[in-house]
Amino acid sequence: MSLQRYTGPVLRAGDIADAVVEAIREDNADKPIIIESRASYVRVKVGGECVIRRETVERHLGRPFELRELEIHMPSFAGYIRTGTDSVRFVLGQSETSAVIGSDT
Repeated sequence: MSLQRYTGPVLRAGDIADAVVEAIREDNADKPIIIESRASYVRVKVGGECVIRRETVERHLGRPFELRELEIHMPSFAGYIRTGTDSVRFVLGQSETSAVIGSDT
């Protein structure tokens, strides 16, 4: 039996979380996804790498969205995070340490 490892954000419940969850489902359709909804937060677990694309969030949110807004609504996450102008990626390992926040190297 292999152990599945997950990455992804923990989001404060609300409109942004709803849009981000739908964007994650769309942008990671080929991966196993687990959504754990609690009263005040939503934990998203994606098998392997989790990608969130700005344009996908905007479409589900119905307005422009800057990825830096994600930080305000994301008190925690699993994995290492790599940010760009148009997407955020949560990855399992430290193989991309030059652009990964939270890396020890």
